[in-house]
Amino acid sequence: MALRKSRQDWIEAGLSLLRSEGQQALTIERLAQSLEVTKGSFYHHFGNLANYHQALLDWWQEVFTHQPMRQAEEESDPVRQSRRLTQVVRELDYPLELALRAWGLRDARVAEAIGKIDRLRLDCLESLHRQQGHAQVKILAYLEYTAFIGGQLIRPAPEGATRALQQALELWRKL
Repeated sequence: MALRKSRQDWIEAGLSLLRSEGQQALTIERLAQSLEVTKGSFYHHFGNLANYHQALLDWWQEVFTHQPMRQAEEESDPVRQSRRLTQVVRELDYPLELALRAWGLRDARVAEAIGKIDRLRLDCLESLHRQQGHAQVKILAYLEYTAFIGGQLIRPAPEGATRALQQALELWRKL
């Protein structure tokens, strides 16, 4: 007899399937099969697939956006906050981030959630640049963020790419 699965078990199974197989694998049947349980547990925790999808997006927002921001805020100086944020986001699961963004290309509700998360991230970067006295904080935050998102698509990253991006941002900050 299979052990009962928690809400978090279902979320982790979905994230794993999303990362390895894409959003088409996020069916109740496929999730139950991957956990080796019946579908009843799924309905107990989520009610329907739309609620489950929202739970995945909520998890992503919390773990990939709010937690890194809170960790950066533990630093009192905005320069150290920026460095800490960079350090924390480098440790994120890029294949999962890319899988979520790919899902957003096919699902308007996911695209809307991604847009909100992008805005939160950009607001955070703008604030950090503003606190550091940089000019044109919106443009600087946008450049930094698009480099972060775009950099996830290039694997393996060329040697020295991170340093080159940092140097380019430093030059921009001086304009």
